[in-house]
Amino acid sequence: MSNKVNRAQQWRLFFNNLIGFSVIFMVLGVIVFVLFRRAMLTSTDQALRVERDARLAGPPRQVRPLTGGHAFQMKGKSIHPFMTTTLMYNTDGKLLNKDQLGSRYETLKDIVLDKSELGRLHSIQVGGKYNFRTLLVKVPKSNADKSVAGRYLLIMENIDPQKSAMKSFKRVILITMGVFWLLSILMSVWMSRLTMRPILKSWGRQTEFVGNAAHELRTPLTIIQNKLELLLTRPNDRIIDQAENIAIANSESQRLQKLTHDLLALARSDSNTVQTNFETTDVSAFLVRTIEPYAEIAASQGKTLKLEPVAKFKATLDQNLIHQLMNILIDNALKYSPADSTITVSATSIGRKWQLTVADQGIGISANDRRRIFDRFYRVDSSRSRQTGGNGLGLSIASWIVSLHHGTIVVNDNQPTGSRFVTTLPVNPTSGLTTHHDKQA
Repeated sequence: MSNKVNRAQQWRLFFNNLIGFSVIFMVLGVIVFVLFRRAMLTSTDQALRVERDARLAGPPRQVRPLTGGHAFQMKGKSIHPFMTTTLMYNTDGKLLNKDQLGSRYETLKDIVLDKSELGRLHSIQVGGKYNFRTLLVKVPKSNADKSVAGRYLLIMENIDPQKSAMKSFKRVILITMGVFWLLSILMSVWMSRLTMRPILKSWGRQTEFVGNAAHELRTPLTIIQNKLELLLTRPNDRIIDQAENIAIANSESQRLQKLTHDLLALARSDSNTVQTNFETTDVSAFLVRTIEPYAEIAASQGKTLKLEPVAKFKATLDQNLIHQLMNILIDNALKYSPADSTITVSATSIGRKWQLTVADQGIGISANDRRRIFDRFYRVDSSRSRQTGGNGLGLSIASWIVSLHHGTIVVNDNQPTGSRFVTTLPVNPTSGLTTHHDKQA
């Protein structure tokens, strides 16, 4: 089911990207074509206006005769029969300069005077072959040139070269848009996959997290339910008679409470809603205060927890979070260390950073397990972790706390046996924190 949903989402992203790219390329092509066409006709329109001004000016300024037609020449060969031509009409729309047009008359004779086009630039096609840009002008009767006074002049500039250029340009634009459309398909596929990659990864982690959380919650709840049902079947027993069952239910209840607390911490870490309180702290005094209660717990288990001498230095840290970090690391060391073993805590200042190390003499961690030891719900030995009350979330929370302080945490071998968790933190991490609500005392 999830695969179908993921594929459907990827297809939606693909089509959205494809439509977006296609619209962009199409709009770009249209804009370029319109601007090119406008630029191609600008010089022609300017020539028509110059011709109009010349006709209206009349003598003594020299103007081209009304025949006005001329052809481009290239190596003695005519490219086009005419380029610029002027037709003269009377008020009734009769063509008056037939004789001056010569052979061009047969081509231009069907052009009808349209007085509504007076003063407007207009494009027409003549004989299904020639394209002209036209400007209709009415010459005032007071014009000095009596041959055109009171007449309508249709000034025509041939635009076949421009039309040919625009046709070629249009073909190039269509080919280019086709190529870019194919590229947009490839880019859409790539971008949809790239976009879906973190989504799929997050979805996978969420699915795994929910499954693991449900599994972890189900076990203590089942045990508690079974013990309570057993008590209900023996209403006449005394508390002392069922002390073992009550103790088991209470133990599982405490385990359930810890698991819920850990899940809440991870949910807060994912939502980036944690408020941190960074304070300048005397590391040596802080470690002494933090480790003291755990030393008694270790002694009750026949183990030794000792703090190596710490040189005097200060660091900026969130005391509650670092206390939680040490709780996780020390608790983890106590769980997997045999009796008569020693857990050592040490701290050293290294320039702008300081290191906190918790070393035990326990079962150790293999190289393969170290790669995933900080993943959520990952446990080296599930059965052993269940016996010791672990749920696979502690080290994941530890890694999150370290990341809040812009530090790193790694696990190494502790010779001859055991593990060493080495946490490296900056002395002043608040200078790089921008996403959390920080306060430095």
